[in-house]
Amino acid sequence: MPNRIIKESICTSDSIDKLTIEAERLFYRLIVNCDDFGTLDARLPIIKSKCFPLKSSDITDNQLISWLTELEAQQMIFFYENSDHQYLKMSSWERHQQIRAKRPKYPLPGDDKSNRISFDIICNQE
Repeated sequence: MPNRIIKESICTSDSIDKLTIEAERLFYRLIVNCDDFGTLDARLPIIKSKCFPLKSSDITDNQLISWLTELEAQQMIFFYENSDHQYLKMSSWERHQQIRAKRPKYPLPGDDKSNRISFDIICNQE
């Protein structure tokens, strides 16, 4: 996984300032786990194991859902599905990161099989 750049302007970002400390921490961990196109598998166990590998047993699904919901509410991420799989995309990825890979690891939200969805849709699986 390539290294990521985090600009110092993130410290004065209004969007970041509106997040809880936990959601902000998740945001940074998502940045380093997304592919070069800013996408990631959005299944909760995948996000938890990639972003919190040493703390996954300490974090509940409800906590993770809450933090993801905060990020979505601030329009920092959005969710989409492709071929019955859920993914997330960092909203302003292209403005802040270089794309070095030739192909994305996951399907992109703009292709023929992708549909944008709300996070509450993928979490209400009871």
